[in-house]
Parts: sequence; C-alpha cells; structure tokens
Amino acid sequence: MCNPPFHDSEESAMKGNIRKMKNLHQSKKSKPLLNFSGQQSELWCEGGELAFITKMIHESALFSTQVLWFTCLVSKKDNLNKLTNLLKKVKAAEVKTIDMAQGQKISRILAWTFIPQKDRKSWFI
Repeated sequence: MCNPPFHDSEESAMKGNIRKMKNLHQSKKSKPLLNFSGQQSELWCEGGELAFITKMIHESALFSTQVLWFTCLVSKKDNLNKLTNLLKKVKAAEVKTIDMAQGQKISRILAWTFIPQKDRKSWFI
C-alpha cells in the first residue's frame, strides 16, 4: 500500500500542520513541528498527491504482469475521477475504490490490476 505525499511543497505541508493544530485547539506560540516524520521527499512532491499517483500509475503499467494488485491511499476525493480515467487509458482490467474513515479524516484506497479476472486464480496456486 503506497501512502503518497499529498502536499505539493514544504510550505504546504507546514500550513496543513498549522491548520491541524488550530483545529485541535492547540495554541502554542512556537514554530509548529510537523506531526509526521520522514524525509522531505516522503512528505511532499511537486504537483502533490495527484502528480505522485499519476506517475505511480504510469510506472505500474510497466509491471502489469508482475504484480496482481497495485494499491495507493488517496487523500483528496477530487483526484479520484482523474486517476480512474487515467487507469482506463492505461487499460487496467479492474479498478476498485474503498472508502475509509478514521475520526474526522476521510480517505480512500485506490486499487487496480492489469490481470483479467479469469487469470487471477493462477496467482494463488
């Protein structure tokens, strides 16, 4: 399961963190620290979540016969239509979207395969 960076810049990541802190009614005056860890390349990427997952979809097509299911978290619901349309263009055999909710956070799992249904059983023998 890929958990892509959904911010498009370090500044955007920091603003998102500040917003979260305000929503939690934390009133610290010091510079907020990010409430997640990782290398900068893991926290944000140019173009944000949509660009990252778009690249992942194109790369997944290169490995279409080697992986049964590709999965990725999608934070921004507005990205789903663009991503599912791209999956049609790259000829994914099946695409599934699974909604998830944890507290007030709503996200979804986007899953796709290039293996036709009739050929999937052979993966489990």
